[in-house]
Amino acid sequence: MIKMKWPGLLLLLLAVNVHVFAFKKKHRTVKGKITNAEGVKGVLVVKRTGEFTIDTVATGRMNEKGEFSIDLPSSSYNEFLELRLEGGRSGAQFVAENGTVWLEANKKTMHLATVKGTPENKRWNDYQLYQRQMNVKMNQLRAGGNFNDEAKAQYNELGMQVKKYTDSLAKNCPGSIVALFLSKIPLPMMKHTQIDSVLSNFKPYFSNHPYYLEMKERADILRKVAPGAVAPGFNAKQADGKTPISLADLRGKYVLLDFWASWCMPCREENKHTKVLYEQYHAKGLEVLSFSLDSDLGAWQKAIEKDELPWKHASDLVGGKLSPVAKEYGIDGIPAIWIINPDGVIIAEGLRGEKLEKFIASLFNK
Repeated sequence: MIKMKWPGLLLLLLAVNVHVFAFKKKHRTVKGKITNAEGVKGVLVVKRTGEFTIDTVATGRMNEKGEFSIDLPSSSYNEFLELRLEGGRSGAQFVAENGTVWLEANKKTMHLATVKGTPENKRWNDYQLYQRQMNVKMNQLRAGGNFNDEAKAQYNELGMQVKKYTDSLAKNCPGSIVALFLSKIPLPMMKHTQIDSVLSNFKPYFSNHPYYLEMKERADILRKVAPGAVAPGFNAKQADGKTPISLADLRGKYVLLDFWASWCMPCREENKHTKVLYEQYHAKGLEVLSFSLDSDLGAWQKAIEKDELPWKHASDLVGGKLSPVAKEYGIDGIPAIWIINPDGVIIAEGLRGEKLEKFIASLFNK
């Protein structure tokens, strides 16, 4: 038996610990090659932070062969990033996964990049290939000017196949960031019940992930403005820009709450239908309150006058999705319509055209 003195034992333990630490330390690198990129040296890795905003999370340089290697920050782990060339506006998406991601692309078609090297990037690459193949088939059906009923049925079937493919990822791969990312894409069109159902597939693995939290926050907002909930109250200014108005002022009446804007042409068209409803049912107890997402008082006033809209109007003139009232109602597109009963409870939302007319008629023609 060999006896080791204390200093020697200490050095051995330190060496073992250093080795274990080095083994456990994670690296996240994206390497690759971009062809037809002569004259371009800078490479950026960016992360989307909003609909039209991005943050640069890492930078690198390409050699004369178009090759690059960029280490990624730990803060970007398990999120989708985008590789862009310096001065470019579009890029190639990949997952910031442990290990080395390999990315190959042509400068002219960065969105068609091949990504591989890690499990989730392979899954993403497979999905991209499948989506492109289906798009080719769908575009062929629409081409040639013979988009008849049979072609439309085939087109819709292909669309359903793509949806089934995406849905199967969420159900069968609850630990996949690609599945979560794809589930988030239709978020603006989803009801809170649909979001809840999707998120139930990913608990608890992604419960603190920003994509999961974004979807949960959206569901919580929509839950508060769904039928059966008390309509969130608000205070704003009328179209003179001075006189206050509150949703609570209309308690005791059926209220058609309509979000619109002077620059929204579909909204202006919908106003024509609302005008018919107002003329038919205002005397019976229907109030219309149009909340404008304009930021220009003059443009708002001009649209009201030109379209001859005789009902009540409100706005905070913050503009668009930045409006606190729009945020509270989860507005992601306009026109957006809610029907509120005399007790202030939402009884319908999202109705337009003939469906809206039938619903309003059912309230007053009993």
